[in-house]
Amino acid sequence: MNKIQDQFQTFRKIFPAYDEGIYVNHAAVSPFSTLTRDVLQKYWENRAHFPVDVYPDILEKMQRLKFQITGLIHAESADQIVLMPNTGYGLNAIATGLKWKPGDHILLIRDEFPTNIYPFLNLEKQGVLIDWIEPVNSQITPEMIHKQLHPNTRMLSISFVQFLTGFRADLEAIGQLCRDQNIFFIVDGIQGTGVCPIDVQKWQVDGWACGGHKWLMWPMGTGFLYVSPRLLDQLQPAYAGWVSVKNAWNMLDYNLDFLESADKFTVGGQNFMGFSVAETILNKFVDLDVVQIHTRIEALTTQLIEALKELPVQLLTPKDPNLRAGIVSLRISNPDTIQKKLQEQGIIAAARGDVLRFSPHCTNQIDEMDRIVEVLKELI
Repeated sequence: MNKIQDQFQTFRKIFPAYDEGIYVNHAAVSPFSTLTRDVLQKYWENRAHFPVDVYPDILEKMQRLKFQITGLIHAESADQIVLMPNTGYGLNAIATGLKWKPGDHILLIRDEFPTNIYPFLNLEKQGVLIDWIEPVNSQITPEMIHKQLHPNTRMLSISFVQFLTGFRADLEAIGQLCRDQNIFFIVDGIQGTGVCPIDVQKWQVDGWACGGHKWLMWPMGTGFLYVSPRLLDQLQPAYAGWVSVKNAWNMLDYNLDFLESADKFTVGGQNFMGFSVAETILNKFVDLDVVQIHTRIEALTTQLIEALKELPVQLLTPKDPNLRAGIVSLRISNPDTIQKKLQEQGIIAAARGDVLRFSPHCTNQIDEMDRIVEVLKELI
């Protein structure tokens, strides 16, 4: 076993769930680790005993987390990062923060997860027009986007990785197209963050919203939003709170002077317990190296896709590694029934509509991919 494999094996051992069967449902939610338990236990002890108020220490930890995220996605500054409960909060901050006028145009992708749809559909009552791009063979290309541009198009919002098919968009090419057309480029990054290397500056992304409970292995209720300088300047928070302003500790001043950083979207107290865990877990990801994590997941998904050739199923996920991340999806009959039978055999996957979805992480093993296909042979 080489050094990198040994690191992944050591990381795997802190997750009790992996000793109980084959867990390949990270695109839904990741299991907790003993590290998570230890951080929560320590947080409880600090809050249960004098001096009880751990706010200064937590702010320090959350600032470290923002710096870690800055490096993870290659943002320019931690001032462009705000910690948020989930992807939806981030996308809503963008949707409600811009000034819209009747006739403004937004491009969305058909078959996206609703989180990346509803915040923008909610703008139709202001006269904003929504147009849809229909995927072809489960894929979306820059050319398809370009064909549907409108003189009043102000924004495109797309998922980095599609939750149903696992298709991974070419964000660099799409980002260049949006910048050339002066369109805000927004990304739902939840299905790719923690799986793939990310460079929001190189890809010219204006907004990157992400929840942490999937591939980042954080608790639910933890996530972040990245906002580019050009978008941040135009965003006015729909909600104001005591920590969203400058000189917040001058509490009786009542001067509604919003921060110039992305933290102007922070209204008040946050999920401090969850973000304490996130900061600790993200340190582990930094140690493992996201490039190595991506290489590991690519090997696992490739093994699974190759083994699935033996089965009479329709593969929805692109075979090309450059067009996928951590999701492998099949279209089959009775996916709910198959998913339940897999669980009876100790394999945790997901059924979504007529799709059976597998999502291995770096904590999975190659032989587990072969075992999944062996069981599927018996069931299909």
